[in-house]
Amino acid sequence: MSSYPKYDKYSKYQSKQKPGRYERLTQFLKNAKRIIKTANKPSRKEYWLIFKICGIGIVVLGVLSYTI
Repeated sequence: MSSYPKYDKYSKYQSKQKPGRYERLTQFLKNAKRIIKTANKPSRKEYWLIFKICGIGIVVLGVLSYTI
């Protein structure tokens, strides 16, 4: 028994037998559909934040590699 019964339907294996290709494919498609339904497009503010974080990381790595 899982401590999260709400998520039992998303568990990998319902029984001890390994699922076949068809079951794995349908499970993958269900999970992909669930992810696409919850995903959303980032705003301009979020893009700018990601850009700044990546820029800082590139600068730090550049300085570190220059000193080494």
